[in-house]
Amino acid sequence: MEELDAAVLRAWALGARATLDVARPHIDAVNVFPVADGDTGTNVLLTVEGGVAALGAVAVDAPASEVARAFAHGAMLAARGNSGVIVSQYLAGLAAALPDAPTPTHVAEALASAARAARGAVADPQEGTVLTLADAVAARAAAAATDGASTAVLLAEAVADAHRALARISAEHPVLRRAHVLDAGACALLVVLDALVAAVRRAAPSHAAPDWLPSRPAHLDGAPEPGGAFEVMLLVREAGGSGGDLGAELRARMHRLGDSVAVVGADGWWHVHVHTDEPGRAIAEAALGPREQVVVRLVDTPHAASGPEEEPGRWGLVACTSSPSLAAWYATAGAVTVVRCPETPVTSAHLARAVADTGARSVAVLPGGAVGVDVLGDVLAADRGAVVEVLDADDQLRAVVATLAFAGASSSSGTHAAVLALGRVRGVAVDGDLLTGVEELLGSGSRPGDLSLTVLHRDAVDPGVADALTALLGARTDGVEPVLVGPTGNGPRFLVGID
Repeated sequence: MEELDAAVLRAWALGARATLDVARPHIDAVNVFPVADGDTGTNVLLTVEGGVAALGAVAVDAPASEVARAFAHGAMLAARGNSGVIVSQYLAGLAAALPDAPTPTHVAEALASAARAARGAVADPQEGTVLTLADAVAARAAAAATDGASTAVLLAEAVADAHRALARISAEHPVLRRAHVLDAGACALLVVLDALVAAVRRAAPSHAAPDWLPSRPAHLDGAPEPGGAFEVMLLVREAGGSGGDLGAELRARMHRLGDSVAVVGADGWWHVHVHTDEPGRAIAEAALGPREQVVVRLVDTPHAASGPEEEPGRWGLVACTSSPSLAAWYATAGAVTVVRCPETPVTSAHLARAVADTGARSVAVLPGGAVGVDVLGDVLAADRGAVVEVLDADDQLRAVVATLAFAGASSSSGTHAAVLALGRVRGVAVDGDLLTGVEELLGSGSRPGDLSLTVLHRDAVDPGVADALTALLGARTDGVEPVLVGPTGNGPRFLVGID
């Protein structure tokens, strides 16, 4: 038997994960488009891992169509980055067109469906990328089906032809041509398709990186093209089971706010990805249904498995907040930021995803009043390959103070600095005059441990407030510096803390 039955599809998922695991650093090394952030291989690996995990809930005797849909759906929910979102939609398109006992013609049609779905996921499709490669695979598969090829031969010929075309396709894109590299997303998809060919042939997955992958990292000449500074990813659910297609509207809204836009959907869920300078606005614009798994980070920071291996003592930071407007501030300070939207609580799965996205072996978590105690307990109890420490920052003020201390220390001592700051900080909520509240907090004067004054403001404040605070502190203290953070959009008018 050579058809794509359920057993072959399960073997495909496992084989793709295994090969991506060893291929990841080679793919990351040539990632220069859409952003040269060295994470395409990592993102596709984490995406496929989510698909594999979803198969654990599928009955052993389930039909092939159910296995394919579960693999795609799990990948969609776990998708990371622009590349992961595109690959997850490729899997969804393939699954949507794959019957339980597909003929070679069905397989060719499913590959065409996958290519169309991947292209439809992005707001600005670019030729010379994974999208062009997906089209080439579909075209060669259709020709092979017309010639009467078997499923195994059809897949082998289509994927082999894509390998031969990879360099030519990549050279079609100006950024890739200038950098003299293959498209990282196309490389990742080829690894996934190689695993499909191996599964159909009943071959064992490779435990070594494929020899066709690039062995040297890319080097871009000149400054990289500007793009959004923050990556925003979130899930949107269709409200009330309406069955509406939110994809087009979500893509249009994100396209107005940034670049690297990818939006994919299946079974009432939509996964949104955008690089933007306005993450708070992006989160707000995505409110076409209940939002969850909202994660914001700086594009140019280590994350996921692509974190720098030369820093074994590096701590990652996860900051949780109920204030979307503070997401950019936390991310700028180096945190992977989890935003709780009012319609959906943060779950242990959401928090675990953010912990993984730091790319660190040790991770400090700041609850910020946005995560339940039971969720924190679940994350602490789970063995996910990282040491997790939840710091005593159970409100927004303490989370901000800890983040400031963490960001001001070295990568290996940030958590220690944050713990010390949390042990020193004194805070008060002020709904009246800010200067009066600060004077009351200072009391008779600054103590030796008082190093800074942090003010969270709910609403926009006049620029003169900072000057007035500086003047007050200069007259009352020795060395205390004001830091204003906000607007938070919620909570008391001011939260004031002195460290």
